[in-house]
Amino acid sequence: ELSEAIKSLPKHYNKVRVILNKADSISQQNLVKVYGALLWNLGRVITTPEIVKVYIGSFWDQPLKNADTKNFMENEMSDLMSD
Repeated sequence: ELSEAIKSLPKHYNKVRVILNKADSISQQNLVKVYGALLWNLGRVITTPEIVKVYIGSFWDQPLKNADTKNFMENEMSDLMSD
């Protein structure tokens, strides 16, 4: 169903924001794997010449769980709010 919804938006892909939420609940190694798999699958559905920007973060009212990725995720969440 999500694939069909995305395919119905070809003229509006520039308005789509992809968010990988709750990313602080996994390790850096698993985050890289999940991010890569997400990009791979999105590339099969969203047919644009450029790669879709995926924002990574944890969008809830709790502090970030993983100290290793805290600065990275704070920057990503700030980028999303700026976009």
